[in-house]
Amino acid sequence: MSGASEPGNGQRSEEASRRAYVESGLDLAGLAAEPDEIAVIEAVDAIYGPSLRALMAEGFDEIPHEPGADMSRPPRTAEER
Repeated sequence: MSGASEPGNGQRSEEASRRAYVESGLDLAGLAAEPDEIAVIEAVDAIYGPSLRALMAEGFDEIPHEPGADMSRPPRTAEER
């Protein structure tokens, strides 16, 4: 544990910060969750979070979207559009 997250120095632990983040997000959405529900949210984030954050960091903003995309078919090439 680093000095910044040790109890008694005015800083939240990483776990407390994560829990506060989840609870504040739920509050913004007008939702309430019991501790066991928050534990499930944290477990799901532990499993999928790193991959999702890596995907979001890739910056796909410069890839043009496919107008009229049909999600039941594979993406069309630029020549097929």
